[in-house]
Amino acid sequence: MFFELIYHFIFSFIASCAFGFLCRIPNKTIIAGGIVGGAGWLGYYMMSTNGFGVFITSFCCSLILSTLSYAYSYIRKYPSTVYFIPGLVPVVPGITFYEVFKELFTNHADVALTTFFNVIASAVVLACGIIIGNILFLLLF
Repeated sequence: MFFELIYHFIFSFIASCAFGFLCRIPNKTIIAGGIVGGAGWLGYYMMSTNGFGVFITSFCCSLILSTLSYAYSYIRKYPSTVYFIPGLVPVVPGITFYEVFKELFTNHADVALTTFFNVIASAVVLACGIIIGNILFLLLF
């Protein structure tokens, strides 16, 4: 289990760093953005493998992402979006949205509708978690 968590952290770290590099964020912040992405994905992965639904896993993941992003921005004096945008890459429901269209094209509208609601719920909960994480960080610091 430990090595599986390390595996997931490493690949989400690489994905976040690569996206940060492609978005041309400052070089000093790429590693921190990767750490934020890796931590967010670990939270998402650990909760989803323990049986939690898409709502609570996405919410807790976005809380982790926003809290770490604001902490890094507070410490390093860069905008929090520099850390948050690359960190958000591993948890965006892109493959799930692909599955919606795949099910639509294969004439499985009922499955597509259910999956579409999961995508919308995940995106809305991610946005709400970002806002609540921002408020919590501002209240605590």
